[in-house]
Amino acid sequence: MILKDNEILKKNFQIVICGSGPAGISLALELEKKKIECLIVEAGDEFYSEKAQSRYVGEVSGNFPEDLSVLRLSQFGGTTGHWGGTCRTLDNYDFQNWPIKKTEIDPFLDQSCKILNITKSFREKNINKNLKIIEFQESEVRFYEKYFEHIKRSKFINLCLNCIIFNIKMSGDTVTEIFLKSTKDISIKAKFLVLACGGIENSRLLLWFRENNKEISKNLPIGNYWMEHPFKKIGTGVGNFNLIRKNFKNNFEKFENFRNWGNFTVSISPTKKLIDEKNILNSGVFLTLHDRDNDNLKNNIKDLLCFAPNLSNKIIKLFNKNLLCGITISSSWEQDAIFSNKISLSSSKDFVGIPHSKLKYEISKNTLRSAEEMVNQIGIYFINNDLGRIAKDQLIYNKESFVSEAGYHHIGGTRMGDNKNISVVDKNLKVHETNNLYVCGSSTFVSGGHANPTLSIIQFSLRLAKHLIERINYL
Repeated sequence: MILKDNEILKKNFQIVICGSGPAGISLALELEKKKIECLIVEAGDEFYSEKAQSRYVGEVSGNFPEDLSVLRLSQFGGTTGHWGGTCRTLDNYDFQNWPIKKTEIDPFLDQSCKILNITKSFREKNINKNLKIIEFQESEVRFYEKYFEHIKRSKFINLCLNCIIFNIKMSGDTVTEIFLKSTKDISIKAKFLVLACGGIENSRLLLWFRENNKEISKNLPIGNYWMEHPFKKIGTGVGNFNLIRKNFKNNFEKFENFRNWGNFTVSISPTKKLIDEKNILNSGVFLTLHDRDNDNLKNNIKDLLCFAPNLSNKIIKLFNKNLLCGITISSSWEQDAIFSNKISLSSSKDFVGIPHSKLKYEISKNTLRSAEEMVNQIGIYFINNDLGRIAKDQLIYNKESFVSEAGYHHIGGTRMGDNKNISVVDKNLKVHETNNLYVCGSSTFVSGGHANPTLSIIQFSLRLAKHLIERINYL
């Protein structure tokens, strides 16, 4: 049900969840099944508002693409209000440095797919020892459209809009009071507090809480090891349209996110063997074919003939037979977890007095080298199978001028781990050295892989729900 300020004070909540995005709502839905009463505190309104969005203004330095206020939404449903819907699970080898294995979130995949209205099919097929083609699913779910009315009618999920968590009070290792700001200042209590505010806000709020609560350890690397998925066009080429389609033929779900780019797209990823042998990061590469009227086709041909003039006759023949296609290679790939990439607090504050976020983000040489290696491997594959020729974009070599074209996947900052010197939460997402303070979302990821994070976020939310239910039953 939707609560107003004065109504919050009349109720007792076992769990307070900050944030109504995929993480917070998925958690609340699972708690509801066990008749556990929770309160979702949403800083935004039912719909977009300039005032709520102004809290997301921040400072950026380094290789990050855009102002922080345009990359996320402060409203019910969070950033699903403008997400693309692309879904895929993380790979097993993405968990190499985590304190848990992928098998610990696998049991929650079925329910996560139901929440997103997608098919549980994420097939892959090796095309050689180094490369595999992979399958994505696309969700059309907007959390507002699917869940707002449900929450309005719920007896166990309570929602307060335009309500900002401002601070907490701790006694020893326990959060004893939660301070909220809405039309008036409110103080409430709960057994557990969960921050599910997104991959920037989780760090921002924890840093602010630590400024006001000496019980939260100064040694925890809150905000550090921040990552995103760089997204960029990394290569171009020309090839035999028919042979390429035949070579990459599969019955995977069509990847519709690139429907405006061309008439055929295949998703390619490195095998674990390639990752280990070349010491590269995980990657999702989208190879898109364009008809001969594509604007870049002539330029692609010109560039390729400059360094491979012996291709002239073959290209002319393909062009004359209407078999030649232009090729665009784009990628969304993994970024190293680097300590110095971080969220910190700005000197400026939002309208309730919480410091804005400050993001420092530098792309690493290894991140660019990983993109280069994937173009190399695809180029070798094309030559070996006589499909065409691929050329790398110059941006791969230029760390200083690199700017991602995405920036919407915010990962790290409150990473999971056993070692308190290099992590913020434990394997159950509880903040180290606290008793009842949890963080949920991609900010807890140790690595990002290349997969869009929303599906995995929901899996972890359901896993957290199971943990909290067990703790409540024990109490």
